[in-house]
Amino acid sequence: MSPVDAVMPLLQTPWTGRHGKHLPIVTLPGIRQEAITNLEAHWTGILTPEMRRILQRTCGLSRTPLGGIDFTGRWFPEEPLSIFRPSITLAIDDHGRRWIAELGKGRGLPGPVWCIFSRPEVALPIDRNLGDFLQRLHTNVRRESMSTWLTTLNIRARKVWASRHGRAIGVPLAFTRLKELRGWLTELPVNAWVYDLRAPAVTRGLPYGLMHERGQLCRCGRLLVFAFTGFAGPAASVVDEIPAIKTPEGSLQSPLC
Repeated sequence: MSPVDAVMPLLQTPWTGRHGKHLPIVTLPGIRQEAITNLEAHWTGILTPEMRRILQRTCGLSRTPLGGIDFTGRWFPEEPLSIFRPSITLAIDDHGRRWIAELGKGRGLPGPVWCIFSRPEVALPIDRNLGDFLQRLHTNVRRESMSTWLTTLNIRARKVWASRHGRAIGVPLAFTRLKELRGWLTELPVNAWVYDLRAPAVTRGLPYGLMHERGQLCRCGRLLVFAFTGFAGPAASVVDEIPAIKTPEGSLQSPLC
């Protein structure tokens, strides 16, 4: 079953609670083909065939615990953090958290989906794509566990911020651990801090607020690998120094050590 087929029932029938009671969430009308063509002219990323199917069915959801959820990219301002663009802002909830989905893929539904906090300044990866996010939202609403889930996300964000220094990887160490990314690493300043979010973890997240002290934030293509570039020269000079670096197996040494 394709991701679109999996999520389409959530967009075709009313949402019900675990006791069969109809929930206030409303699926809004879809968009006509000519309107989708017009929307594509203003779309910041790739409007895939799968996303077209979603838009033909509905332009979004209203009255969710996160507020209105937009599939058109026209309800909310563009995401201010350029490393996540092109993207669509799905929702901005009552606590100012921004829920976005990236639009960089040539096929499939938008994703990954992120929750971006303003306090602390942390971005958490939530789901691989829009379909997974909608199913997660539906499950939590149906089980009446939205409050618990959002509280868990708040705790995760605080943990990511509290461990922001300890989870950074210095460029010299990154050369030994992320060999497949050495071309990108070579372009970084020698004192850059690297964050690899590809592996699932409880404290997986990007403390983007470090830009205030560590300089510009950049990204390795569309991978979940980021770097704060600091204020030094390029990292190519560290390649010759790699054999001298000895780190205990499994250590996640901080550049502060």
